[in-house]
Amino acid sequence: MLIILKKLLTKPSILSITRNDNSTTWSKLHKGLETHDLAHYAVESCLKFKHAFYGIINQGYQISDFELPKNKRPFAVRPENLHQEAIVTEHIVNLLEVELLNSGLNTHFIKVLKLILKNNSLYFPKGLTPNKLDEIRGIYHNLYNQWMSLNNNEELTINFKP
Repeated sequence: MLIILKKLLTKPSILSITRNDNSTTWSKLHKGLETHDLAHYAVESCLKFKHAFYGIINQGYQISDFELPKNKRPFAVRPENLHQEAIVTEHIVNLLEVELLNSGLNTHFIKVLKLILKNNSLYFPKGLTPNKLDEIRGIYHNLYNQWMSLNNNEELTINFKP
């Protein structure tokens, strides 16, 4: 799967995805959502998740399906029907974004995540060790820096093998 983020400074940036079957989907991004999508890639690729955002897109759903009101979304994309992997990923991504954009590295990241997941009756991913978290952070920070260094109308291309 090919993920392309096109940076536009005076308009919304664009996320386009070419699935493994060569079909495509794209969407304009709300300002700041680019980092969220980069974090998704870091988490989903490192943890080998198949049922989170990019995996769902690769199954044929549209990016715009996630932007619809919850009751108008396709059945499989409604929050109550998402695979736990997708919801766990959102929690990890949100913590990564808080670290990167607000507070710096959280030395208690895994402990905080375990508490959040427990409070939401979600499982903790087996593969998320401190070393794996460092790998995820490294990929995310690298992609973030690449994104920030782009000029108007330039693209960041990521090859994702779900």
